[in-house]
Amino acid sequence: MASANTYLEVSELDFDGIRTNLKSYLSTQNQFKDYNFEGSAMAVLLDVLAYNTHYNAYYLNMVANEMFLDTAQQRDSVVSRAKELGYTPVSSVGATAVVNLNFNGIANTVSQFTIPLASKFSTTIDDITYTFVTTEATKVINNANTYSTNVAIREGTPLAHSFVVNSANPVKYVLPNKNIDTSSITVNVTESVSDTTSTEFTRLTNIREIFSTSAIYTVQESADEKYEVIFGDGVLGKSVKNGNVITISYLVNNGDVSNGADTFSVDSMSIGTSYSSVSVSTVTKAAGGRAAETIDSIKFNAPRNYQTQNRAVIDNDYQRIILAENSDLQSVIAFGGEQANPPVYGKVYIAVKPFAEKFSTVTRKQQIKEAISDRVPLAIDPVIIDADYTYVVPSITTYYDLTSTTSTTSAIEQNVRTAVATFSTDNLERFGNRLRFSRFVRALDNTSNGYILNNDVSLKLEKRFIPNLGKQQTINLLFNNSIRKSTLDSTQFTYKGFLSYLDDDGLGNVNVYRFNDAKQKVNITNNIGTIDYVNGTINIEGIAPTAVADGELKVSIIPERLDVIPVREQILLMESGDAVITIVGENT
Repeated sequence: MASANTYLEVSELDFDGIRTNLKSYLSTQNQFKDYNFEGSAMAVLLDVLAYNTHYNAYYLNMVANEMFLDTAQQRDSVVSRAKELGYTPVSSVGATAVVNLNFNGIANTVSQFTIPLASKFSTTIDDITYTFVTTEATKVINNANTYSTNVAIREGTPLAHSFVVNSANPVKYVLPNKNIDTSSITVNVTESVSDTTSTEFTRLTNIREIFSTSAIYTVQESADEKYEVIFGDGVLGKSVKNGNVITISYLVNNGDVSNGADTFSVDSMSIGTSYSSVSVSTVTKAAGGRAAETIDSIKFNAPRNYQTQNRAVIDNDYQRIILAENSDLQSVIAFGGEQANPPVYGKVYIAVKPFAEKFSTVTRKQQIKEAISDRVPLAIDPVIIDADYTYVVPSITTYYDLTSTTSTTSAIEQNVRTAVATFSTDNLERFGNRLRFSRFVRALDNTSNGYILNNDVSLKLEKRFIPNLGKQQTINLLFNNSIRKSTLDSTQFTYKGFLSYLDDDGLGNVNVYRFNDAKQKVNITNNIGTIDYVNGTINIEGIAPTAVADGELKVSIIPERLDVIPVREQILLMESGDAVITIVGENT
């Protein structure tokens, strides 16, 4: 008879430990005393028992991990946990471009016509063709016998799927495709196969505005990265009835691969009138495409979305809601009017930066404002503003080992420029991203496979703007970083008939100067503005340039500190083409 389990240990989880514990336990039993476990068939049985125990322990551990948002590894598990917090992961989104269409050969008697929704265009990237479609119907009006308009087109293949409601055998309305852009989903419900009376359902955005008759639907991610459409139950939203035919249309896209496309052609377009040709020119190249939200992003955003409860109260609420609902935006920041310069109370300022562009259109900013307005506190007015860009212009001297590489100086310079561009993309170009000087220099040092010895780097900060030519104006430049005295400079502009420049006297005054025939500086206007060296602001009063070089005026300073910190709506940019690079070879 076996003795009690006094010697049975259950703390081990690896195969060898489990097998050793089983062997130790059996050796304590009278039936197996002095038994040679390794020299008999019992060794095989011990292996099987240990393997089975190890397998079950691993399986149960994985099952337990998948039950919690923090430890889950499978996407379906993470999505399921996020669903409990009321969070729907962001779907993949195709890139959007704006093109101008100019129609030829249309009779002058045609007053207007409509470019239909889902008219197809195409572009080719790396020998792969991608489909773009119009996102809405657009009217084209006869303007002096010219038929031309701008239209927005989005990457994706239009598809539709139909379901017939059967209350005796209910099904989930799961769309069969992956990579669906959920913002493109449209739902129409007809009464039956024979009765084509149709109702368009709209996607639910605010549960406070639902009634039993509201024709709404919601979307949630289902298994295998597919999406399920859910209708109301007759209390919260209108329910679908037996025999209804549900038609769901959507775009299946390729994420971010078509970003940057700038050449398009018409594939199919039916406008209801004859035309001989249509020319397509790109107004805004394709941007805003992105892949579906990653597992790590879902884990990060789901609990924070639960905190906001679809309300915009603190600054992070605005940022999360707007980024989640607007796939074309790369970065968002919000701050109260009391933090503005000068302070404005009763407002919240929301700065937005789109992908691949510096500024959003007026129409786009108005759309963002309307979407957020019903979720802000009473008496608070949301104001959508553009980013304020500060350009970082590095001067770099790169020393490299002549004995370690056969690369030419031009090739090394190109590698350094690529490192500058990569650093800007990865570390700057978003609200709140600081320039850490030591990290920048380290990125330059790591450019090559050991042949770069070191880099000497200095920085300038630059503001760029287009002044109103010939008109007196006030110009305020906010660098928001302390300025080294006597370092103000500018590109050339014409002022009072002279080729002129800006500088400062080191005492807080801004002057306009020119060079005389002897190449000496001569002030044209003294004290035309002031400079606050501590707070990093420049104010210029009553300047009226009549021309500027290269279409814009660039004003630069040298910061007092090498680390540059943006404030509020300020974004730091470092363009590789602006970098001044010198390559020096050394024999080590």
